[in-house]
Amino acid sequence: MAEEKPVRIRLGSLDALRGFVMFLLLGGGEIGHAGILSALFAMFDNPVAKSLYHQLQYSQWGDAIHVKDLIRPLFIFVVGVAMPLAFGNRLSRGDTKGQLYRHVFQRVVILYLLGIIAGGHLLEFNMQRFYLCNNVLQEIAVGYLVASLILLNFTVLGQVVAVAALLLGYWALITLVPVPGHGAGIITPEVNLPRYVDDLILGNLRPVKWTFTWVLHLPLASSSIVMLGALAGQTLKSTKGSWFKLGGLTATALACLGLSLVWSQWYPMIVSLGTGSWVLFVGAVGCGLLALFYLIIDVWGVRKWAFFFVVIGANSIAVYMAAHLFDFRHIGNVFVGGLAKWVGPWNNVLQTFAAFVVIWLILFWMYRKKSFIRV
Repeated sequence: MAEEKPVRIRLGSLDALRGFVMFLLLGGGEIGHAGILSALFAMFDNPVAKSLYHQLQYSQWGDAIHVKDLIRPLFIFVVGVAMPLAFGNRLSRGDTKGQLYRHVFQRVVILYLLGIIAGGHLLEFNMQRFYLCNNVLQEIAVGYLVASLILLNFTVLGQVVAVAALLLGYWALITLVPVPGHGAGIITPEVNLPRYVDDLILGNLRPVKWTFTWVLHLPLASSSIVMLGALAGQTLKSTKGSWFKLGGLTATALACLGLSLVWSQWYPMIVSLGTGSWVLFVGAVGCGLLALFYLIIDVWGVRKWAFFFVVIGANSIAVYMAAHLFDFRHIGNVFVGGLAKWVGPWNNVLQTFAAFVVIWLILFWMYRKKSFIRV
């Protein structure tokens, strides 16, 4: 009797959501000089276009949340969603827990190193511009490490308790531990405990002008976002029916949203600190989007529209690194640079569009060749 091969779980909704988040990152203009969305919205002088353009800029401290604020944490959330599926596939093919731990630690080191290359200017060999913490890949690395230890050693209930402990512990540190010379519970852009700890430990090894924080943020807030994604991933990995999974994701999204709004009344959503109310809001948006993509792609089977995003999501880390290291506008201008005098004020839209097309076509070629770069 032939031995049955383990079934590899692959969700179209997860690939599409990963690609959708990366599309927003590229189209918003943060990396790769391919900000087609920002360039397009900037061309129109009407309230809708201005509002959309505004949403693709980071919010200021104390402002309402923008779509741009959600892109990086959603990237982290999607990493968490994939973890139970990836771990399950490895265990089903016979990997031991020890082998999984080795894989986790290797991946953490590689991700952190790639983060230093992408955002820390490591390859410039200039200590004046070198940053030890400055990148979403470093958030993923630390969050992935902590979440892996929780995921591999606790039941689902234990994982929920662990997330609560991380968020409440972070809240206690911020609100109860005094900042020397200022006191406890102070949360301003210039004075807060996470920023004080960063000043003390990292100093100039991170962008000092940013209000974003690292030393406490990554193991407590970023890890919680990864874990919320992992809990959603376990819902999708379960043997329950599709509608049960969809209901679970929806219920989790609503629960996270309710807790976030209630908690934010006295513990505000602050993106750069990763406060608990903000983390739960990210979980609500992440679970809500995942439920929507799962419904359309995996339940209804409407898949063709998502191919554009799947191509991007299939090599998300590769395109993220490439977009940091190369200016794709220069490549796109090889094809459209001569049209500048013909398109006039639309030149920026044309150039960003060409840059994005170059990126997507490279990813499409890799997808057709089944060349998937994994970390």
